Amino acid sequence: MAFTTHSYDDPDVLASGIRSRYEFHEVRSACAVMKAVSPEEWADITDVLGSFSFSANLLLRAGGNNSEMAETLNRALRERGWKECAYELETKGKITFRESGVPDEDLGTMSEASYWVDNRKGRVLVDIEWNAKDGNLDRDLAAYRAWHEAGLIDAAMIITKYREDLLDKAIELWAPHLGATIEEVYKATRKARKTRTEEDRRLALPLDLTTTTVTSLTKAVDRINRGEAGTCPVVAVGISGATWDGTPYQEV
Repeated sequence: MAFTTHSYDDPDVLASGIRSRYEFHEVRSACAVMKAVSPEEWADITDVLGSFSFSANLLLRAGGNNSEMAETLNRALRERGWKECAYELETKGKITFRESGVPDEDLGTMSEASYWVDNRKGRVLVDIEWNAKDGNLDRDLAAYRAWHEAGLIDAAMIITKYREDLLDKAIELWAPHLGATIEEVYKATRKARKTRTEEDRRLALPLDLTTTTVTSLTKAVDRINRGEAGTCPVVAVGISGATWDGTPYQEV
């Protein structure tokens, strides 16, 4: 179990204008740690978050694992020198004996499996988990834990969607486009696809924000609070309705 901290609420750590546009959840003062020990990397992150917003058209566009939102954030970090990478660790073991003449015993070599981290610079990692299976979060946090305990990283960030809040915002933006009420769109969207009528299909959102088995802020918070990142300072950032740029949906 890990108790939460709120260093992102300190305006000396994170500008209030950025804080108000995202939902944050951290342990071990992750934001303050990044600002203190990796100021260049923290400046990149806050610059990217400060300049990012989404349009109604972008939110209401169906997307796969690498949606345009995730790709936009990845591109912005890569332009600032962040790179996709994998850590490859090997541990060799042997037993030596104090008694003279007894040969060493070789325990062999263990290789630790890795994955491709979306963005790494210096000693900070940023993964963008938009619409992948929620098991990816277990993998991410376990890796952060191992790499932090090995002294390879200082902190990590996961950027994902605040699903429940984006669902409300999407319905709010879709309903006036159809000339429908928020209640009508909500009811149609929450219906199982197999049971939807033709009218339900017209009213329902064109993307799925109801599935609870994909990555989201809520899923990340559950795992972070369970302590799956160990002693690694970690912050989850949720893209929310407040990240919307204020433009209405327009038919393309």
